[in-house]
Amino acid sequence: MTPVCQPATEVISATPARSLSVRAQIVLATCGCASAATFLYAVDPHQSTIYPQCWLYNTTGIYCAGCGATRALHALLHGRMLDALHDNVLLISALPLLAFIAVPYLWAAWQNKTWPQKEINPRRLVFWAICAVAVMLIFMALRNLPGWPFALLKPLAP
Repeated sequence: MTPVCQPATEVISATPARSLSVRAQIVLATCGCASAATFLYAVDPHQSTIYPQCWLYNTTGIYCAGCGATRALHALLHGRMLDALHDNVLLISALPLLAFIAVPYLWAAWQNKTWPQKEINPRRLVFWAICAVAVMLIFMALRNLPGWPFALLKPLAP
């Protein structure tokens, strides 16, 4: 005797997975950033090989726009602003801009307990993305030029 397929008589209710609240997401992200900052504060990038190396610099000797970023953040966490600026002036100068954009957004999300809905203009987004890439490419080109003013843009120690 062959088994007969019976239609399912029991309805299985699919309840959506409960997600974290907006405040919990913000707290978890803040804890993650604080943990990363604590690790970076404690482990010196000049003396540890645990941090990833720049493949572009290792293969060609050319500094990319991100070269020195880890060392810059380490110096900034230790209060050595001039060293931080010397390692990666682009990153250090971008941090206040990032804070200017992120803090009001996160504050509104915290107060309203929901992520603010922002209308994104695709043309404007593409424009700003092209501007950011152009700034990074110009910075990369300038920091690889020989001579006095451009040597200031090179990281302290690769």
